Amino acid sequence: MFLKRGYTDFVFDVSDVLITWPSDLTSPIDRKALRSYLVTRSWFQYESGKISKDQCLQDLATKFSHDAGSIDNAWRQVAAALRPNEEMVALIKEIRQMTGGTARILGAFNVSKPDYEFFRSRLDVDWTIFDAVFTSHELDIRLPNPGFFKRVIAKEEWKVNPHDTVFVGHDSDDVVTARSFGMHGVLLADFKEARRELRNIVGDPVKRGWEYLRANAGRLACEADRPGVSIMENFGQLLILEATGDRSLVQLMEPPRYWNYFQGKGILTHENFPDDLDTTSLGLVTLKPPKEHCDSLMDEMLTLLTEDGLPYTYFDRDIPRLDPVVTVNVLHLFYTHGRGHELPGALAFVRSLLENRAYIDGTRYYFRECFLFFVARLLQASDDRHLHDTLEDLLRERVKELIGALGDAIALAFRVVACASVGVPNEIDMRNLLPMQCEDGGWEIGYIYRYGISGMKIGSRGYATAMAIKAIEELDKLRAKQGVEDR
Repeated sequence: MFLKRGYTDFVFDVSDVLITWPSDLTSPIDRKALRSYLVTRSWFQYESGKISKDQCLQDLATKFSHDAGSIDNAWRQVAAALRPNEEMVALIKEIRQMTGGTARILGAFNVSKPDYEFFRSRLDVDWTIFDAVFTSHELDIRLPNPGFFKRVIAKEEWKVNPHDTVFVGHDSDDVVTARSFGMHGVLLADFKEARRELRNIVGDPVKRGWEYLRANAGRLACEADRPGVSIMENFGQLLILEATGDRSLVQLMEPPRYWNYFQGKGILTHENFPDDLDTTSLGLVTLKPPKEHCDSLMDEMLTLLTEDGLPYTYFDRDIPRLDPVVTVNVLHLFYTHGRGHELPGALAFVRSLLENRAYIDGTRYYFRECFLFFVARLLQASDDRHLHDTLEDLLRERVKELIGALGDAIALAFRVVACASVGVPNEIDMRNLLPMQCEDGGWEIGYIYRYGISGMKIGSRGYATAMAIKAIEELDKLRAKQGVEDR
C-alpha cells in the first residue's frame, strides 16, 4: 500500500468506527440480521426522508418475515447501547497532534436525520473531534455509492482533494469506493494494523526511526529465523554504525588486528569461529584505523587469493571458502585505500556475476539484494574511472530489473539505496517499504545473511531501521537533485 507524506484530510466512517455495537441483542433479531436490514433500499429511503420510519419497518417486516415491532425494538437496543470507541477517539486526537493540528478530521455516516440528532444529543461522544460530518440524509445518497464521495468533493466550502485524503472504514465496499477516487483507504479489519498504518501516514518516518534506534541503543542485536536465537555479532553492528554514523547505537570492541563475525564464541556453529576478511574489511572501512594498519592487513589479504585473484573468506588457510559478497567487500576496502588495481581478477569476477545474474538466488552467505547493495557501496567508495566503467552501467540495469519484486525491509531498502546510487528513483519499492514501519518506529525485521550449512537466516530490526532511514534520505536527495535538473 502506497504511503505518502502530506495528507491533509482524514475521513472516518462514524458507524462502527467511533461508536461500537452491543455484543448481542435481547430480541428475536440478532445483530447480524439487523445489520443486513440497515443496508436495504427501504432503510435508505427512511434515512433520506422519502418514507416514514413506520413505512420502513413495515417494508422490512414483510421482506424478512419479522414483525415491525421486533425490528424497531432491536434498533432501539442498538441505538441505546452505542458507545464511543475510545481507542479510535484517542487515535484521532493523536493524528491531530502529530500533524500539528493542520489535518482536517471529517466524518462519513449512513444515518437518518432523526437518528443522527439522537446520537448527537445522547451519545457520550466528543463530536468536536470532527471538523464536519457528512451524512447520507444530508447528501441524499448512501455509502458505498460513489455519488457520496462525489458530493463531498463537490462541496465548495471544504475543497476536499481526494489525492490528499485518507478514508478509514470497516466496510471493504466503502474503502474500495474511496480508493477509486484516489483516496488512501484504510480498512479497519484489525485495529492495531490500522493504527500502525495511520501512524505511518501522519508521522515522520525518519524521526520515528531514529527514536526507535536511540531507545534501543546498545541492544540492536541480530535475530535468527527461529525462536530464541539472538546474536550480538560484529558484522551487523558495523553495518548499523556505517549506516547511521552513531557509535552510541552499537556494541563494538575493536580488535588488535583481525575482525571476527562473532563477539566471542560462535553461536550454533563452531565455537572457535575463524576470523574473516569480510568483517575485517567492513571494520577497517567503518572505523578507519591508521593507514599502516590497513595496508598491513591488505598485504596479508593479497596472500589469500585463488589463482584467479579472488579473496578467500577466512584468514584460516585450511578453510578455502569463497563468497561473491566477500569479494565485493574486500574490493571496497582496497579501492577505499587506492589499491583496487591490485585485485583485477576480483573486479572481473564481480562484473561476470552482474552480467550473468549469478547472484539471483543469493550466495552461500548472502541474499541477492545484499550483493547488489554492496556493489553500489563499492562504487560509492571510489571515483576510480576504471571501476565505474566496469560496473556502473551494468549495475544500473540489474537493480532496475528487481524493482517491485517481493522482499523484506532490508531487501527493499537495499534496492532503493542501490537504485539511488546510480540515479534511479525507486518509488515502487519505497511504497512497499514505508508500511513496514512498526508502531514503535522501527521497521520489521529484514534478513542480511544466512549460515552456510544450516541455512539459518540472520536478520536485524536495528539494521532494517537504519537502512530504511537511509533509503528515505537517499531517495529524497535524488528527488531534489532531479527536480533541480528538470528545471
